[in-house]
Amino acid sequence: MTKERYEKIRAWFLARPAALSAMRVLNIWLPRIVYCAYPLLLLFLLLHRDGRLLRAVLVPAVVFGTVTVLRELWNFPRPYEALEIEPLIPREKKGRSFPSRHVASAVIIATAFWYVSPPLGAAMALVALGIAIIRPLAGVHFPRDVIAGAVLSLAAGYIGFWVLK
Repeated sequence: MTKERYEKIRAWFLARPAALSAMRVLNIWLPRIVYCAYPLLLLFLLLHRDGRLLRAVLVPAVVFGTVTVLRELWNFPRPYEALEIEPLIPREKKGRSFPSRHVASAVIIATAFWYVSPPLGAAMALVALGIAIIRPLAGVHFPRDVIAGAVLSLAAGYIGFWVLK
């Protein structure tokens, strides 16, 4: 993403207040859907004494911890820092942009849902995709940040849920 490309995206949203408002609302509510649904998944597994509960807790915890450590180690700047742009979603946070923790968390939780119920996993994957689209459009992550978060979570989810027995 370049400053010029982002400024075109920003201008498009500023010229369409309804689209900008929708993006801001989705930026708030899509992560909330994920973070409210996940405990419900765990509760469901617990109440049904489902043996998949431990993996549904541990695999996302490992991903979250790994992403948190990587962000601290690498401390990549955010687009509004590196490109000196004004994000469409006001932020003051500095650094720790890569990989995107929002996207990594949403994708690994969607993967956990898929492990338990593919239809619910598909629905959560759409929510995660929405988060992954909004973050760069809003200027708070580079595309590489969200791609890295998604790939890390998909790989860890595949290994943690289906490869390791």
